[in-house]
Amino acid sequence: MSAAVTTAPQDSAGFWKTRYTMLLLNTLGLAISYATRVNISVAIVDMVNGTALREREAAEGTQLVRDPDSCPGELVLEGPGGRKEGEFVWDMYMQGEILAGFYYGYTVGHIPGGVLADRFGGKVVLLFGILVSSILTVLTPLSAWAGYYVLFTNRVLQGLAQGGIIPAIQTTVCTWAPDHERSLFSIIFLGICVGTLVSMAVTGILCETIGGWPLSFYFFGGVGLLWCVPWFFQAADSPSQHPSIDPAERNYIKATIQSAAKKKLPVPWKSIMSTPAVWALIAIMITFDWIFYLLITSLPQYIAQVLHFDIRSNGIISAIPHITGGAGNLIFVWFTGFLLRKGRVSKTCTFRIINGLGTLVPAAALVVVALMGCDSTVIIVMLALSGFFIATDCTGSYLNMQAIAPNYAGTIVGIVNMFANLTGIAIPYIVGAFTNTNPTRSAWNAVFYLSSAVAAVSYLIYAVFTTADEQPWNVPPSERAQKATANEGIENTAFDKGVTPMADGDRTQKGRWKANVP
Repeated sequence: MSAAVTTAPQDSAGFWKTRYTMLLLNTLGLAISYATRVNISVAIVDMVNGTALREREAAEGTQLVRDPDSCPGELVLEGPGGRKEGEFVWDMYMQGEILAGFYYGYTVGHIPGGVLADRFGGKVVLLFGILVSSILTVLTPLSAWAGYYVLFTNRVLQGLAQGGIIPAIQTTVCTWAPDHERSLFSIIFLGICVGTLVSMAVTGILCETIGGWPLSFYFFGGVGLLWCVPWFFQAADSPSQHPSIDPAERNYIKATIQSAAKKKLPVPWKSIMSTPAVWALIAIMITFDWIFYLLITSLPQYIAQVLHFDIRSNGIISAIPHITGGAGNLIFVWFTGFLLRKGRVSKTCTFRIINGLGTLVPAAALVVVALMGCDSTVIIVMLALSGFFIATDCTGSYLNMQAIAPNYAGTIVGIVNMFANLTGIAIPYIVGAFTNTNPTRSAWNAVFYLSSAVAAVSYLIYAVFTTADEQPWNVPPSERAQKATANEGIENTAFDKGVTPMADGDRTQKGRWKANVP
């Protein structure tokens, strides 16, 4: 009887690896994409001639709604005084359309972006998304001066270009992240919080300079263009295609990825759309995005209309959920990895726990906000808590997508995010339906109760139908049968401890390190 010897794969020497460079560039790229997405939310305050708009509304008979349950403070609408430096007289409806324009394109761009990422790799799709959206960001002032509809078109095209960014990142993670580092690579999504925070803070500062609001678009667009240079030269779709990676690291990554996309396969659309686990992910991501966009687009209005904070305090308070979200991302990356490594609960249960924290805790926090009336301290704490726990979607949901179908990671995230990002369009209209003609505390409470109900129902759907098991349509039937025969009785050959003797006809599971990661 002959014997074979299997040794554990060895990583390259040194602390910094090429895959960490990929992680860093992806994180920065995602941060830039969010910075160019949200900076107009701050800049539009200086773009609009608020005084002229108030004068026009007063002439049209617009009156201030007084809330009998109003919190201490005053809403000031009347009066000719105030800043007139804005160039555009856009009412709230037009401003809402401009802000929502990005999400019209972003929603449409997800599925084609995901398919292209799976077909051609994440490098070119991510490069295209950042390059085009950065150019359009630089052109935003010119678009605004050209007219409202030109600016709206610019925003739609920015969203369309960025639709493939997250699918491209998913595809890149599936080809670069060893199974036991998959949760570590979720730190990429810290870029969402960093990009949003930096964009809000820096845009406010730049708007006060001599360059004014146009400078904020030139700045962030220019940063995006600069990012394209290292990405073009340092990124690759897979370790085997990277020109300068250490051969030891290349072999290590190949040997330690059991769940990576290895085939360029036709997309099984019917199978994907008929899989309950996919719809479970759509349900949970709708909740995450619903609350996230509520905090991004509507929180400043609530702080102004109900809590009556001035604009400077408003900006600081609006940023708090994103600050705590950044901290939450780091903590939940560790916590998710801890649960998966320990293996005391299954991967499916791990995802249920993580996503339950990310949806049910913010839902409860919004109920507390509604019940606490005018206690601004408690309300701010609850909003911070919501931001902290929403960060779980960077580990729970995206790891779950990678687990069920790594060969179609880009396509899956494209489909899921297409549905989820419809909330980016819907939230301004939903909030407006409750508050535009009735900006009272009770109207805002109705928004919070509705959001909590959506979160509870969505999580229930997710908890019942989710799974972390690889779906049968992820690989062709012939390859699936071959894989089952080859791996029968083997936990993960990539993590044998030391040297394991293997005799012909015998299989052993002893001395193996279980890689309980997606």
